[in-house]
Amino acid sequence: MLKIKNIGLAILLAVVSVGIACDGQLNEANKLIDEANAAITKNNELTTKVNALTTELLGTEALKKAEDMEKYKTDNKAKFDELIKLNEDLAKGQEEAASKFDQVSKMKVDDKFKEYNSLKAQELKKGAEISKADAAFTKAFLAEKDDEKLNGLITDSNKKAADMKKEADGFKEKAEKIVKDNPSLFGK
Repeated sequence: MLKIKNIGLAILLAVVSVGIACDGQLNEANKLIDEANAAITKNNELTTKVNALTTELLGTEALKKAEDMEKYKTDNKAKFDELIKLNEDLAKGQEEAASKFDQVSKMKVDDKFKEYNSLKAQELKKGAEISKADAAFTKAFLAEKDDEKLNGLITDSNKKAADMKKEADGFKEKAEKIVKDNPSLFGK
């Protein structure tokens, strides 16, 4: 009889230990998600600045007004440098958030929750890729002296950016579908 109680106690301890381990994983997952969301909030502020500065410097209207492109680049060099730095900072922030979601996707949590976090990580990694490409484009824009090559550079960059954005949006849509299809999992 004593052995049966000890076995029962061992099973109870095992169940409690697994529950604590799962709670630990869930608590850690929630902590990582909070950190990722904080990075995303910061990234949203950077995105607003990047978009405004991009429109100011590289928007169609701005470029139409630039009669002498080399003078335009020289006169706005500090702003172009700021745009490059903002894009690089945005890429780092997106990679940071992606890393947090990626970590959660590898934890012992619900499979749909893992899938959601994996998709969010992929979306943010693609966003970081876009931000890096935008920084590289701005550097190439500043370096290019030939107007015809410059137009080709702009066209190529716009196409690549649109393709990458479409891919990022695909990850986002899949993640949103998981949330929609699993409201109890996401607290809705």
